[in-house]
Amino acid sequence: MLLSAVAVAACDHERKDELLLDIGVRENSVERLPDAHVPIPRGDLATIGEVGQWLFLATRGLALAHAQVVERMGEVDRDLVLPLVDIDPAGTSGQVVFIRWPDARGRAVPPTLDEAQRWVLVSLAFGPDRVLDVELLEGGVLPGTVERRRVQAQLVAAKTLQERAPGAAFYTVDRFQTEPTGLKRKPQRLATVIHAIAQGDQGPDFELAIDEPRKGKQRRDEPPPVVRELAIHARGALAVDPVVTTLPDPHPITVMRAMQAARALHVRAASGDYEIAADGTVTRTGASP
Repeated sequence: MLLSAVAVAACDHERKDELLLDIGVRENSVERLPDAHVPIPRGDLATIGEVGQWLFLATRGLALAHAQVVERMGEVDRDLVLPLVDIDPAGTSGQVVFIRWPDARGRAVPPTLDEAQRWVLVSLAFGPDRVLDVELLEGGVLPGTVERRRVQAQLVAAKTLQERAPGAAFYTVDRFQTEPTGLKRKPQRLATVIHAIAQGDQGPDFELAIDEPRKGKQRRDEPPPVVRELAIHARGALAVDPVVTTLPDPHPITVMRAMQAARALHVRAASGDYEIAADGTVTRTGASP
């Protein structure tokens, strides 16, 4: 099953996003969502660090909510569960909405969007980390909502990750981002970028960009394609000093890994050598060898 080996998280979308309808491209222009981001500019170490710090908070929030809900609220062994994590811009609070497919684990047929149910909402605070409230939800994941788009992108990512790293388990964190298409008619798309972080401390880690949902009522539930894929860390790459990447700059997932390990990481990227401190600060230490 798509989610049996994948623990899924999400990003800092505001709750009002769930009320928006008909996201995507209209009249050959990109429809901007709240919290839609642009690609990180080359050499922007401050933003790389900030996104890595956000990823670290998102995975902390997921772990806290998972312990509160999945480990305390009864039998879910037969269910498939997908959590969507939202972190406020200040990084002091957040929430996790758990989506589930009852009795879907082990089925030969993958889960569908229409079968998904909104289950539990967990409100969180950080510093110290604690659960503020747990609220039972009801109803399905409605067509045309941002929430449904997020769930759809996570399902697409889960399938791709199983193909790239069979048997590996991931936390995945989503982020809306405008990306170039290379097409004159439609130069940009609003992709759902998925940061896939292996649950172990040695990778592999990936970044996937999922295309916009299909347009039209008859096609909107067709799985959109993966339009970009990056292998950030191969399995075992984080055990080597320095961590070597072919990317131009250090990646936010590497920042998150340094914070997760509570120690500095040295990174050799295509543009030179860097140090990532345990607090997520990224510093250039030398030119390319």
